[in-house]
Amino acid sequence: MSASLRIAWLAPYPVELLVPALKLARLKTSHPSSWIVQLAKALGARPDIELHVVTESQLVPRSQVVVAGKITFHVVRFGVPFTYRGYPPWFPLELLLGFRPNVRRLLKELQTIQPALVHAHGTESVYGLAAVAAPYPHLISIQGIITEICRVWPQPGLRRIGLLEQQTIRRGRNFGCRTAFDTRFVRQINPQARVFNLPEAINPCFFQHAWRPPEFHNILFVGTLIPYKGLDVLLDALAIVRQTIPDAKALIIGENHGDTLAALRQRCAQLGLSAAVEFLGRRSPAEIVAYQQQSRVFVLPSRVENSPNSLAEAMAAGLPVVATAVGGVPSMIQDGETGLLVPPSDPPALAEKLVRVLSNPEPARQLGARARLTVQSRQHPEIVVTETLAAYHEILRRSGRGES
Repeated sequence: MSASLRIAWLAPYPVELLVPALKLARLKTSHPSSWIVQLAKALGARPDIELHVVTESQLVPRSQVVVAGKITFHVVRFGVPFTYRGYPPWFPLELLLGFRPNVRRLLKELQTIQPALVHAHGTESVYGLAAVAAPYPHLISIQGIITEICRVWPQPGLRRIGLLEQQTIRRGRNFGCRTAFDTRFVRQINPQARVFNLPEAINPCFFQHAWRPPEFHNILFVGTLIPYKGLDVLLDALAIVRQTIPDAKALIIGENHGDTLAALRQRCAQLGLSAAVEFLGRRSPAEIVAYQQQSRVFVLPSRVENSPNSLAEAMAAGLPVVATAVGGVPSMIQDGETGLLVPPSDPPALAEKLVRVLSNPEPARQLGARARLTVQSRQHPEIVVTETLAAYHEILRRSGRGES
């Protein structure tokens, strides 16, 4: 029997999921990164894989190695010395240093693991930089594209991250892409790159309950409350929708970013929508499933996206979706077949499609049913694991390392 293939991930894993085995100095809820968690569970359950997940955290008193199930987690401490926080926005020391100290710490951890292959998740921070600096074959999965976000939401810190992201892509050899949008982005910077089609893995809970039109005219949004998500456009569209469907409401799930929530509440008051919009904060996957069942349509009004997980989750549940035709979204939705697409920053166009779905439950149900079948066939964790393993073996074969 051949030995297990040892794989090291470099990934933003939510470390609070590792408590109590992991000792935290303070508890803080981080981004759920559900596509990473689900793929790790499925890959870690394989008898032919030895999976190590290396992740950075400000919240641990010291770097630690813990085992959860069959996965070994290497949690590397970073942040301001003697505190359990990162550097403040007005003094982003690690970013100013190009994440070089972070890369050194991750490379040291990889040296203890000695993996056959390194799989980095994301080009937005240190993980991709560490993968291309490591002396092992690598695969870098594209998540969000900071360079593209900066085009619609220019921020000084993001611009610096975008330059580092481009550096990672120029130096990388193997990339996991999800859409035509991120594939094109990689190839424009690095025409010699090898690209593998690797969609994100969706939590199986979203496949468990087929959606049926409820009596409520609720419009659901799930995502971070951040300006480029286009929630201002959604509110303007909702005011138009309510002229035709007076009981239409928006359910908004997601964590606040900066002063976005305050600005949205002010806009609701100006539009007379304060009673028609619920800001629900962060919710668990099970709670999101429940809100999906209470909604008539999922909306994604973003100005830029690659492959939003919340959109795939709604499609997996069979909830009809209306989304802006930006970035990678057209790779996820066939307009008129598995969802409806609208131009970005166009409240009347968004309102027209929302009214169409809200007013026609049976065509909407068929739209959602087709979307559900599409996502089941490409984004169930077991399917994504199979494609990911195929990519690993191909990279190892081409690198001359062979297969363990």
